[in-house]
Amino acid sequence: MHFYFRKMGKNPNKRKKLISRLIILFVLFFVVFASIGLFVYFSFFNTSGQTQPQIENQLTTETENAKNQLKDTNFLKAVLPDSTDDQITYSDYNDFAFNHNFEFDNNAGADTQSRYTGRRINIAVVGLDSRLGTKSNHADANHILSILIDSGKIEIISVPRDTPADAGFDDSTGQNKLTVVRAVKGREFYLKELTKIAHIDKIHYYIEVGFSQVIGILEFLGYKDAKSILQLLRSRKGLGGDDYQRCYNQAQFIRQTILRHYSLINNGISGNLILRAGLALVNTNLNINIVQQIIDKLNLAGFPHSPNDITIKIRPPFPIKYKIYDFTNQDVVNSLIKKIEHFNQIHNEKDTIKINVFAQLESVVSSAERDTLKRPKAVISKLLTYYEQKAWLQIEDENRRELIRRRIENCLVSAYTKLSQPSKASEVKNSMALEREFFKIKKK
Repeated sequence: MHFYFRKMGKNPNKRKKLISRLIILFVLFFVVFASIGLFVYFSFFNTSGQTQPQIENQLTTETENAKNQLKDTNFLKAVLPDSTDDQITYSDYNDFAFNHNFEFDNNAGADTQSRYTGRRINIAVVGLDSRLGTKSNHADANHILSILIDSGKIEIISVPRDTPADAGFDDSTGQNKLTVVRAVKGREFYLKELTKIAHIDKIHYYIEVGFSQVIGILEFLGYKDAKSILQLLRSRKGLGGDDYQRCYNQAQFIRQTILRHYSLINNGISGNLILRAGLALVNTNLNINIVQQIIDKLNLAGFPHSPNDITIKIRPPFPIKYKIYDFTNQDVVNSLIKKIEHFNQIHNEKDTIKINVFAQLESVVSSAERDTLKRPKAVISKLLTYYEQKAWLQIEDENRRELIRRRIENCLVSAYTKLSQPSKASEVKNSMALEREFFKIKKK
């Protein structure tokens, strides 16, 4: 270094520049090392002068929490919004006034174990997000009617759709959710996962419904705007809630519906017809004899003694205050629908239910009718999914609805007959006949 400076002595300007650069480098090194020292000090030592590293305290706290099982971090992942919720704040949405009083349910999400030791019959009630003509089958509504036969009570066990479950994906994809399990791994595996999450021994029966079936059931129950009710039950952001409140809303609607309309199925011949037609309307492994036996057992126990005979549990437990909306009050329902519509308007949200179903079905049925004479397999391929979905029930005009229903029936009966499958042809005819009788009762 001394030799280098002596060599530079003949050029004073260069020597000054070199000295300036060395000074700057020295200052930079000092600043960097000082910053590192301060970071290490404040990261590992308490400001009060304690000499124990804070990281040890954190590990101790985490260990204690794990031992006490205060929180299930996997379950908390379900709180996170869907990918479609990006850039939207909805958890405190109050832009539209809701001028009705409501109570809170403080028990639904509590981590309590049932002390009931009698017999249970567990029926999964699953709402499938199967869009018109598709078989995506995401399980967007996940509920279990746990019927306590000996006590004459019902527990509705409800599981949020985004609850973590094994869908077979890498965890980094964010797709290991209960809703995806039904679509990817099928009904049998889905029911096993639902059983684990609900902490019950077994699911004995299932009922699956899509948009169309729910609309049909809502119409039968007297709701004039069934599509808006369905949108209300599917809404989360529009009501300023989350996946848990939405799940609870659905369970509360089921609860209130059973309490309000239970007498319908105890009404002799018409009650039996309602049960038969209702079973034909949905996808289920229940039959009329099993359902009637369950009802007889409940009646024998005096169900319902009071509204408290049906309770709701959210599983896994999530202890928050759940708002109780009175879905039997039309003014409350109308206010909730207006709030959702207002939210959709200001956030440019599209209503995925209210589409031109008639035009879509008209096109599909016309195509199938052209294949009726020579291509019966093509007819079935084009119409079977729509038939299984009861897609015509999404058509609001009753005359147009019956027109499409009749044409689909004729096409399928003809196709199955040509393929020498008379039992399937009869199944279609019987199902359609029951459905027509079902809606005749509604008009009386």
